Amino acid sequence: MTTRQMIQENNRLREQMTPANRDFYEDIVVYVRDSRVDRPQGEQRLLELAKDVLDAQKKGQSASKLLGGDAESYARSVVESLPSVKPIEGTAYYIMIAWTALTILFLVEAVIGYGAQLAGYSGSPLNRISLLAIILIAVGSIVIMEVLMKSLSKPQENENKKPGINLKAIGIYLIVMVVVMVIGFSLRSMLPVFTVPPGLSLVLCIIGILGIRFIFLRKSR
Repeated sequence: MTTRQMIQENNRLREQMTPANRDFYEDIVVYVRDSRVDRPQGEQRLLELAKDVLDAQKKGQSASKLLGGDAESYARSVVESLPSVKPIEGTAYYIMIAWTALTILFLVEAVIGYGAQLAGYSGSPLNRISLLAIILIAVGSIVIMEVLMKSLSKPQENENKKPGINLKAIGIYLIVMVVVMVIGFSLRSMLPVFTVPPGLSLVLCIIGILGIRFIFLRKSR
C-alpha cells in the first residue's frame, strides 16, 4: 500500500470513529505528521492505530482509555519508536542545494542530448558545459533558496500585515551573485569547457539522485 493509499484509508476509518475518539486520534495524527519520522512508516503506524481505536470502540472502550489518556504523550512514544529523517543543517544543507541543482542540470543535458540525437542533429555543441556554468548554477541555486527561505520566515511586526518579500535579503544576495558572476567571467578564459555526452550526463544525474537519497535524506534513529 502506498503512502497516499494509507492516508486515504486512514481518512475513511476516521469517519467511523465517534467525535471524542476522532478528536483524540487526530491529535496523535497531527503530532506524528509534524515530526521528522519516516513518512511511509509513520502513516503505516497511524493506520494500525486507527484500526486499534475502531476495534476498541466496538467493545465500548474509548481511544483515550485505550491509549493512556494523554494524546501528546502517546504520540511522542510513537515518534520515538520510528526511524526519523535526519535534519540537514549547516554546510550539508548548502551542499545539498547545489548538489540538487547540478543533478537537475545533468538531467536536462541528458534529455537535450538524446533529443538532439533522435532528431538527427549533432549533439556536440549542446553537450558542452563550462566550469563557469557549473559554478554559477551551484552558487545561484543557494542564493535563490536563501532568498526564498528568508522571505518566507521573516516575522511580521503586524499580524494583519500580508507576508512580503525580504527586499534587503534579496539585495544582499543579488550583490553576492553579481560579484561571483564578475569573478567568474573575468576568469572564463582560464576555466575549462567540458564535452559531456548524454549518456554520461544521465549517469551523473543518477549518481546525483542516489546521493540525495542515501547521503542527504538518510534515515536515523
